[in-house]
Amino acid sequence: MSNLNEPSVLDYLKYKLGMIKNLELLDEESQPEPENEFSAEIESPFKRTSDLSRDFNPAEEDESENLPLANLQLFTPLPWRSLLALFLALLAQWNFEPPHQGPSAATGGLLVYLAAFAMLTLAYLNGEWRLPPYRKFEEQFDSLRISLIKIVAILLGVFLAFAAFFTFTDNRFTLFNTFPWLLAIFLFVWGLWRTGEKKEKIKINPKWGILLLAVSAIILFFRFYQTGTVPPEPFSDHAEKILDVYDISQGETRIFFPRNTGREAIQMYWTLLVAKVFGTGLSFFSLKLGTALLGLLTLPYIYLLGKEVANKRVGLIAVFLMGISYWHNVISRVGLRFPLYPLFVAPTLFYLLRGIRRQSRNDFILAGLFLGLGSHGYSPFRIMPFVIVAAIAIYLIHKQSRGVRQQIIIHLIFLALISVIVFLPLGRYALENPNGFSYRAFSRLDNGTGEGWKIFASNLWDGIKMFNWDNGGIWVHS
Repeated sequence: MSNLNEPSVLDYLKYKLGMIKNLELLDEESQPEPENEFSAEIESPFKRTSDLSRDFNPAEEDESENLPLANLQLFTPLPWRSLLALFLALLAQWNFEPPHQGPSAATGGLLVYLAAFAMLTLAYLNGEWRLPPYRKFEEQFDSLRISLIKIVAILLGVFLAFAAFFTFTDNRFTLFNTFPWLLAIFLFVWGLWRTGEKKEKIKINPKWGILLLAVSAIILFFRFYQTGTVPPEPFSDHAEKILDVYDISQGETRIFFPRNTGREAIQMYWTLLVAKVFGTGLSFFSLKLGTALLGLLTLPYIYLLGKEVANKRVGLIAVFLMGISYWHNVISRVGLRFPLYPLFVAPTLFYLLRGIRRQSRNDFILAGLFLGLGSHGYSPFRIMPFVIVAAIAIYLIHKQSRGVRQQIIIHLIFLALISVIVFLPLGRYALENPNGFSYRAFSRLDNGTGEGWKIFASNLWDGIKMFNWDNGGIWVHS
């Protein structure tokens, strides 16, 4: 039984009917003795502001709390610092938008942005908002026992795949190298897949489902409205890609397409599939429709990634903002390979982070699959192996990794092995044609000037600006 003095149900009813303005503590002597232990407290529809960050657990976000009405803060202070930070950020952005041009507008915008960040810092220090707490780690002990039959099957599959690609290949996917390769991937996943791992429960809330449907409808509108006319015209890169897709239709099933400084293969085969399924032919529209679909396929993993690092509300906000975002819509509708980068980064990071939190061998295997597939998508994805190594290194130096560090390292080895197997066809081409494989990347890094560090600094600055006020002068990108 609670020792707190608190209003009765009748007092709460009078408050709701407007008969009293404030719920105040009543003298303990004036309160009737509850008839049983359940009448000492009543379920509250409110939460105290101070309890939001302290008690919130994303893993149990659907659970309600029972708090005494006497301790409720019914009216929270206006978060004026956060609102002012948002206003200043919008004002700063306004300085970068047309018709504002020139150094003075850029300088003014930067200064106002700095003021916005300063105000946001003050808002954080004064408790107006808080980052969500870490999700609960699930320590699953992995005995790492694998039957001899599975080990032999894995080794045999890997041997056949390597032998096939180093024997029956000339930058071509053929029956003699593709089948052993796919068999090796299947045997590796089958052999190392762990049965009996804990599965996260999925709760279906009707109201949440309706909200997801509404967000999805808005996103679909942004993604596919006027796809045939926006953007209106192709340029040389699109013509080169259509030629590559045409080559596939004529039996030139290349692993790496050397035309126009070289490209990985996924978009070419995907575009041919889209053209066949939707009957759009080898056209500019097939390229745009294909990449728009790739951009759409990214969004479920954006939701899952947001939910993994925080909670489902963060996931919903993230997927909505990315779904209607200018930049991701541009790169998804333009018909080039750009959306292949986030398409594979999102699931790779999701399974990696969930694998770390749940100590899941299976999640590491899935992360390795997407890591390998991403290497066949868009050249900048080649940085992702370093990102994964850095993420694991950061985790290993923190106390959450105590007792499972050896297990995590072994899971990382599994991730690396499956990604190497998936990367095998492209890796074989890279060994045979290192200049062709790396030319596109190195031509952007150095450009033959010998001043790579200057170009890197310039590209970094351009990358910082392009999401906000200057995304370059190439119309098809902006």
